[in-house]
Amino acid sequence: MSFIRTVMAALVLLTAPAAAAKFCDGQVCYSEFVSPQKIAFRVAIPDTAAQGTNFDMLLQIVAPKTVGWAGIAWAGRMVNNPLTIAYSDGGSSVTVSSRWASSMSPPSPYPAASYEKLPMSTTNATHWRLDAICSGCSSWQGGALDPACTTAAIAWAMAHAAPAQPSSNTSSIRYHSSRDHISFDLAAAKIANFNHVVGALREFGAGTV
Repeated sequence: MSFIRTVMAALVLLTAPAAAAKFCDGQVCYSEFVSPQKIAFRVAIPDTAAQGTNFDMLLQIVAPKTVGWAGIAWAGRMVNNPLTIAYSDGGSSVTVSSRWASSMSPPSPYPAASYEKLPMSTTNATHWRLDAICSGCSSWQGGALDPACTTAAIAWAMAHAAPAQPSSNTSSIRYHSSRDHISFDLAAAKIANFNHVVGALREFGAGTV
């Protein structure tokens, strides 16, 4: 029996979602997860965010330039929740795309979530980086994020192939090469004076890739 319990415990550990940690970039401290492909997914939310309300989120994705696209599914699954897809625009900046999938098929544009891309967003010789504010990612028809949750189930995906039209936020994208789940600590992602911080980022930017 002890052997069976040991095996079962090991299986639980192997199938448990990876956990997010804390990362501070200048004045902003995010809840962060880094994928095996060295893609950093970072989220910060207002400390005033309340369950059942639609609150803005500060999002940062930093990926090696060899990554064609990277994305987040805010309810931890591909279908019926907002999808955030980001990729280099083929030049010196990045493209962020709002998507939604109603079935296991290529996702369509999702107008209910909008993004304000911040000036730190860039592509350089080694990485691309998205800094954006998402309005409409925290709440959607049929679901919402709980800002007090310490184990929010969020999913990520990436593909090595770049989108067909990298400067377009409605470009077709290739099927993902890798995907997994993250156990995100949204409570740890809360920051004080969110609007003030966002205003400063709009004006001055922060950090480097």
